[in-house]
Amino acid sequence: LLEPDIDRIAPSLEVGFRHFPAFQKTGIKQIINGPFTFAPDGNPLVGPVRGLPGFWVACGVMAGFSQGGGVGLALSNWMIEGDPGADIWAMDVARYGDWATMAYTNAKVRENYSRRFSIRFPNEELPAGRPLKTTPLYEALAAKGAQWGVSYGLEVPLWYAPEGVKDEFSWRRSTDFDHVAKEVAAVRNGVGLSEISNFAKYKVTGEDAAGWLDRIFACKLPKRGRMTLAPMLKNDGRLIGDFTLANIDDAEWFIAGSGIAEQYHMRWFEAHLPKDGSVRIEALG
Repeated sequence: LLEPDIDRIAPSLEVGFRHFPAFQKTGIKQIINGPFTFAPDGNPLVGPVRGLPGFWVACGVMAGFSQGGGVGLALSNWMIEGDPGADIWAMDVARYGDWATMAYTNAKVRENYSRRFSIRFPNEELPAGRPLKTTPLYEALAAKGAQWGVSYGLEVPLWYAPEGVKDEFSWRRSTDFDHVAKEVAAVRNGVGLSEISNFAKYKVTGEDAAGWLDRIFACKLPKRGRMTLAPMLKNDGRLIGDFTLANIDDAEWFIAGSGIAEQYHMRWFEAHLPKDGSVRIEALG
């Protein structure tokens, strides 16, 4: 915490006293002066930390009085029942990886705080701290009018704007609607090419790789040289991942899945690996 500095908040106190005159005579017994903690998107960071068994976090809870109860309930459910009891992806600490640097966090925190009482429209992308990660196709796609979003720190093309067109956001249909419709029609009636570098990719090896994959996924394993869709379920049968599973040579397997959930899925994979080291999994980025 920082040293008390009542002079700095005196103007705000005066406003409060005018609204609540009784406080003028109540007195101040204690001043707590310290910084807020923020994640880059302004949401809390909650849950078990990958690679540190038994280590849990609940931080970045800026609105502690209003959010604390929900955060505490989710965390206690998670610890006791193995599940937070609701979809709390927006708070899950696994939504960030090593790509979220201090410089990126600093830029996003300043942006979020400056817009704290501003409206963010559906599909609106905010620019601070970007681009952070790009693919080799970034410049070529940008030259074609790519309008960018971000997925796990990586710039991804959302749609392509003709020259002179700029996205304008609203609660109704944004500028992109008609142009996206044309892209969809072009793919449906002709052919399309999609850049999928934002997919997470994993390699699984080991003498019991096939047996482990058969347990972790709810699908029939593909034969050597083939691939299949592979859903992954939690203990209660609910879906937590939808992957493409390829059998390279029975002892080596390739998995592709949601890029934004890489840390989330690696946390689950690693928590369910055999203790004897007979199966190894590696995130390929």
